[in-house]
Amino acid sequence: MAATSTATVNQVIHVFTDVGVKDIDDELLIKFLCENHSVPLDLTFVFTGSDGVSPAEALEYWKKIFEPSVLAKKNPGSIVNYTTLPEYMVLESVECDYALQISPGNGYDGENLTVREKYIFAGDFVTPEGGRDSFNKNGSDAILTKFSAEGKLVEIPSAHMAKMRFNKELLSKFDGPFVERIVFTAFLLAFCRMHPKCPVSQKFAEGLVNPNVGRGVNYENVMKMAQNLGISDISNSEGIESATKAAVKYFCDIFNVTPNYCKVVGSGVDAYAAAHCPLKDPDSVQHLILMNRYLNAIHQKACSGDEYYLSDLFASNDNEVFYSNFDIDSVPYTLTRSWEYFKANAEDLVECFNPVYDLFAGYVLVGLLQGEDRTTDSVDTFQSNIVKEF
Repeated sequence: MAATSTATVNQVIHVFTDVGVKDIDDELLIKFLCENHSVPLDLTFVFTGSDGVSPAEALEYWKKIFEPSVLAKKNPGSIVNYTTLPEYMVLESVECDYALQISPGNGYDGENLTVREKYIFAGDFVTPEGGRDSFNKNGSDAILTKFSAEGKLVEIPSAHMAKMRFNKELLSKFDGPFVERIVFTAFLLAFCRMHPKCPVSQKFAEGLVNPNVGRGVNYENVMKMAQNLGISDISNSEGIESATKAAVKYFCDIFNVTPNYCKVVGSGVDAYAAAHCPLKDPDSVQHLILMNRYLNAIHQKACSGDEYYLSDLFASNDNEVFYSNFDIDSVPYTLTRSWEYFKANAEDLVECFNPVYDLFAGYVLVGLLQGEDRTTDSVDTFQSNIVKEF
């Protein structure tokens, strides 16, 4: 990584963001760019919307929950503008120095967009052999092809972004609604699964719980969380049957097939046969069963000493996994104690928090503005440098 030039003041940056999804890394990226003190910027954030959230709703959500605390600390030399993708697409012509895409493309082809320097894509334009398409590649082929042909495309590999995590110093840069939702997002993505009816569930859900298929982010987080909470042996734990049924039903619901529960009960369960789904890896069912058993053990620990709350986590949910279809103000009753326990131990669980994909993408962008290539920076380098920039 070598610096070769100094950034021009108020370079024009357009960012395509899907604020409103169940993670919070888009919001972290916006805060970082607005408060970045190394380079004042002319920023336009283009809200694309996401599954179940319209672009206008996403923008309103940002302005209501997060904008007040960001504007209070904004770089006074920076300019901040907002628009939605439908509004942006119908403009006759738009220009910027750099564009950053941290969302799916929603079919926007970029025909009206001129980028003078670089178009930065948080993901892989060319999917690595044996890998899955990056989430942000959905609906993005046309615009990525355009800027690749112009020699302006910068890719940030998804697998590398997935390595980027919080440490305590980086977490300290976020307060108020940010830190509340950082902790909640970590809880949500550990205890809850992608909904089977999500349009991309057949493509991505399996890879979230099995690191042999995808990046296994949810699986790795649950395993690390259990370790940090001192839960290592679940060989004698209760809830095996409900954990198994919940895992089987989850994959069956994704692929719209009926679970064969007669193959679930008893020792030596053939969970894959019970699910009989077109999985990339039959062991994905076992990975989810293991996650469920650890989550049940964490739940039992959270409820210890309180018989009123103590129960088999998945049996109390009709032998189903929990879905990420609630927010910080509507945590299901069954998960209340686990959520309180997670919050109380959050300081010990920082390394279990979700990867900061988009924050790293913003860090790469700021590097390019200063003549630096940060796309391959290590986790340690990223964590050390970014806290000095806002």
